[in-house]
Amino acid sequence: MTYVRAEKAQIDSWETIGNKGWNFDSLFPYYLKSEQFDIPTPAQIAAGASYEENFHGEQGPLKVGYSYGLLNGSFVQGVEAAWGELGMPHNPDVNGGQVRGFTVWQSTLDRDANVREDAARAYYYPIQSRPNLSIFLSTTANRVIWKDSTEVTAAGVEVTSANGTVSVIQARKEVILSAGSLRSPALLELSGIGNPEYVTQIGP
Repeated sequence: MTYVRAEKAQIDSWETIGNKGWNFDSLFPYYLKSEQFDIPTPAQIAAGASYEENFHGEQGPLKVGYSYGLLNGSFVQGVEAAWGELGMPHNPDVNGGQVRGFTVWQSTLDRDANVREDAARAYYYPIQSRPNLSIFLSTTANRVIWKDSTEVTAAGVEVTSANGTVSVIQARKEVILSAGSLRSPALLELSGIGNPEYVTQIGP
């Protein structure tokens, strides 16, 4: 449940390798927009919780904070002192782009319900009854299908259903590829985008 954004230098590297405008500062407003942060209680602060107000959003769908069970402040103080002896500084909040340092990490947590705040609770359950939303269970995305043009424009997604049927879901507006750090690049390569060494082996 740990909620830790990437190091600023990692995000900025996207722009360094040629993706203009893809940097931590341009991404940061969307971090804030997605988050609903619960300010730690005085008891949680006494137990080691800390935060920087400017690093957090208040109106987003994803609940973030500290559990009410965070009460044993003596443990945190002892561990922080041990790390301090090794030269590790205190970091009041890792979610501003600087991850190095000792801190009590925040969690993706619905504090009042005392349950993990996962993607389904944050994004799916509140809108699951929308008439324009369709969920395809037990379905595997194979590759992005492109329009016949000189520009790289997605036309849809080829999928395989649970019974082995292969079909194409056509896009009316756009295709958003969000399949995690491992599957996203694999799908791009299967779609013809990526390292030519691998793409040419896959074929058209």
